[in-house]
Amino acid sequence: MRWLAKIALVIVLLVVVVFAAFNSSLVEIDGVAGTVHLPLGVALVAFFAVGCLVGSVGLYLAVVLRLKRELRQARRATAPGQG
Repeated sequence: MRWLAKIALVIVLLVVVVFAAFNSSLVEIDGVAGTVHLPLGVALVAFFAVGCLVGSVGLYLAVVLRLKRELRQARRATAPGQG
C-alpha cells in the first residue's frame, strides 16, 4: 500500500510540474508589501498550496480541537472518585 501512495505522489508531482511548465506567462500580483512577478503556473500552484494549508488549519481548529475538548470532558466525567 505504501508503494501505491508513493506512485500516486510522484504522478501528482509530475502533473504539477507539467502544469507549471505550460503556464509560463508572467503575471503581476499586487499585495500589501509590494508587487511580485511570477509565472502563472507557479502562482497558481503556490496559492493552491496556501489554500490547502489554510483549509487544514481551519479544519484542525474547527473539528480536532472540539473533539479533544469533548474527550477531556468525558474523561473528567468518568474519572474514579467522582460521581
